[in-house]
Amino acid sequence: MRTPRRLVAPVLAGCLALAGAVAAAPADATRLRPLPVPDVRYCAAVVGHVPGAGGGSPLLGRACSPDSLADALARADGRTRTAEQPADRTLLLEEFKDVDYGGGVIYAFYGDAGGCDATGYHLVNYFDVALSVSSMKGYDNCNAAHLWSTLDVEKTVDLPAPALGANFNDAVRELQVFHR
Repeated sequence: MRTPRRLVAPVLAGCLALAGAVAAAPADATRLRPLPVPDVRYCAAVVGHVPGAGGGSPLLGRACSPDSLADALARADGRTRTAEQPADRTLLLEEFKDVDYGGGVIYAFYGDAGGCDATGYHLVNYFDVALSVSSMKGYDNCNAAHLWSTLDVEKTVDLPAPALGANFNDAVRELQVFHR
């Protein structure tokens, strides 16, 4: 049996309209799942000043915390700190999630031998941090940083750096902070 041509177009249009209505209808609430909430993490590393065998500063401790940067430092340092105890580590650098120091500090580096000199400290990021850094601030004489990107490009920037620019935004694999 052959379908008359004059019926094909209206039937086809009706089927497409019905399919569009079904696709636009809200899904059953029991099948909806919220998007995963990213972990709010604060990470800290404690590094030594004397270059290690590979030329980098020796890593004395590294940790992340969902609670605070102070907790991350305490975990990295392997000690429990109280509010009354001053930190005996020197804050060298803070890395921020967004440009212009927005989005919060996602990683902080602390030195065990004071602030920066002309040699400074060689720092390496966690992979997920490397893919999230958009700006940074230096402290205690750390006013410059030589950056290596995940794209194997390098450059030197003055600190603080409100934006890292092409090839370095969300791509800072490692860096050397120093005083110039």
